[in-house]
Amino acid sequence: MRLILRMLAPTLAVWVFWSGFENAWMTLLAYHAQILFWSRHRLGAVLRGWRVDVAAVSAIVAGGAAGPLMFALLPHITVVDAGTWLAAHGLAGGSFLLMIPYFGVVHPILEQAHWHDLRDETPFAHAFFAGYHLFVLSTLISLGWLGLVFSALMAASILWYRLARRSGGSFVPACMHIAADLGVVLAAWMRTGSP
Repeated sequence: MRLILRMLAPTLAVWVFWSGFENAWMTLLAYHAQILFWSRHRLGAVLRGWRVDVAAVSAIVAGGAAGPLMFALLPHITVVDAGTWLAAHGLAGGSFLLMIPYFGVVHPILEQAHWHDLRDETPFAHAFFAGYHLFVLSTLISLGWLGLVFSALMAASILWYRLARRSGGSFVPACMHIAADLGVVLAAWMRTGSP
């Protein structure tokens, strides 16, 4: 039961605060509070050992490709205006500007801490990780694209798991995750014309 609750942490936050209250900040903070409850012992492992090497630079470059890809695809994959959708969930103006560093840096570190052990415990963790994103994106992008997003996030989760096992820690996957999330949120900001 504990394993299921840990894997459902983001889904529970999304159901209550994204779908119920339509508030992105409350959703993210509720998810992060659960991460700190369940996985605070792993946070140090993600933060330790930061170094610049070929693996880290390669991970940053690979993860950073998500930004230009999102920038190019966003107008073609959405079923509603992305700026309107973001504003409907409390992400407009200064709120969205604050979300850029929080989602782009803090969120990936917390997620790597949370999902690291879950990926060790069960291969289903990859599907739970990819799946919760679909609840958020289901009102923004078309069904066909949701399938591709799910596949891409599953692949990312598996890759991060393998990188962590090969490198002996979460530093390289965290670099890649930060670059990807920061790129995605910056692409959304540039595409939506938020101040």
